[in-house]
Amino acid sequence: MKARFLWLDMRATFGERKTWLAAGMLAYAALAMPVIAAKPPEHVLSALKGWFSTSDPSILFLFIWTDLAMNKSISVLGVVLAGSLLIREKETGQLAVLLSKPMSPASYFLARTLSACAVMAVLYIGAHLLTALLVARSLPGFRAGIFFASMTVHLFAAFFAVCFSALMSVLIQKRALAALVSLVVLSLLVGLAFIGFYNPAWSGLSSFNPLTHGISVLGHVDDLRPVHLLAPIAILLGFNAAVLALGALRARHLEV
Repeated sequence: MKARFLWLDMRATFGERKTWLAAGMLAYAALAMPVIAAKPPEHVLSALKGWFSTSDPSILFLFIWTDLAMNKSISVLGVVLAGSLLIREKETGQLAVLLSKPMSPASYFLARTLSACAVMAVLYIGAHLLTALLVARSLPGFRAGIFFASMTVHLFAAFFAVCFSALMSVLIQKRALAALVSLVVLSLLVGLAFIGFYNPAWSGLSSFNPLTHGISVLGHVDDLRPVHLLAPIAILLGFNAAVLALGALRARHLEV
């Protein structure tokens, strides 16, 4: 039954206006990227050359796509998809009805959050496929392998944005405030994600930032190995599991 509920919830989410708006935002980012990658702003180009010591257009594109497009997008999408989790059902009185079914509050929370993660995955991977098709034709030396390797790791950072937004929803239980707190915290994590690249002295502290692990492939583009994918994915799975466990624990004590 839980698997069927997960599938039905995904279908319902894909039919919502907020999901179509999120898809439109990602499509806009994908369509704009070939233009930005072809001629990035001069101050961005200068900074990237200083930070990464390279003028390789494929590396510069990967940074621009990951930071300017995807990092910003997942912080918003996480809030859009899970920022009001259980709040809407509680406000409308549907939560009491749903929990009268053979499903515990914790299981319901987990099912709804995993459903939101699945929707995020579809939107996220779709944006990458579209971008790869567009950029491969216009960017000299486009490295599809590195691009999709980075996508694979960063996808788990996108899941973190969903899980964190869901946690804030059940902790705060006020729609606007939960969304605001989630967006502020995720935006702060986005802003600090590359601090280890800018200043290696802060790399130890930045390891506590899940989004830093999400962009870690950028530090190994010239010697990428399986461990550079598996290690950050494992760490992000740990972050996500911890956040989900806290959310499920809080969901058990929700007053319906």
